[in-house]
Amino acid sequence: MASCLVVTAVLLVLITTVATIVCFAMPNWLHFVNKQDTLCQCSATNCDCGLWISCLGGPATSGILDNCNWFFSDNFRIEKDLPDWFKAVQGLMSCAVASSMLALLIGLLSLCNVCKGCNAHQAAGAFANLTFLLIAVSVCVFGAKAYLDHEAEVLTKESSTGNQLIYGWGFWVAVGAGVFALLSSVIYYCVGHASRNYDEC
Repeated sequence: MASCLVVTAVLLVLITTVATIVCFAMPNWLHFVNKQDTLCQCSATNCDCGLWISCLGGPATSGILDNCNWFFSDNFRIEKDLPDWFKAVQGLMSCAVASSMLALLIGLLSLCNVCKGCNAHQAAGAFANLTFLLIAVSVCVFGAKAYLDHEAEVLTKESSTGNQLIYGWGFWVAVGAGVFALLSSVIYYCVGHASRNYDEC
């Protein structure tokens, strides 16, 4: 029977995995309000920019992506113009998705006690910790460079021109995914350490 801490850790990894996939795929890391910018080739007055897609005219209210441009369409036209730091964030978040899925898979297998003689909790904790590190570096690089190079703001504020660039909800979902990854890795390490001490008795 799995302990309450193990089930909690698995649930936290599940939330981390879902949040990482959502922020990885959605076009909401930056929101341009009445501001045109070369980043993501946002030429409209309202634009949402994600890691792989940008949508002109604000969010699609109908749920379809007709007003969106994938970065790899038209022979990678937008992707080729992205700065190196943006491409690094894309790569780090791709690795974060993979490591969070591995942490979830190992965590689910640890519930079944499939591996006798090994400590699956510490392996799941290691992948959850790797996910945390990848997401933390991604969020820090993206946040710092968007602020320094493009004057991104955390909150909307009144300006005379109405031109703003704010961090979208996808960015904040990534921050939350990092927090959940850290919490799950700490719980897994505690459970793994306790089960190792129990096995030695």
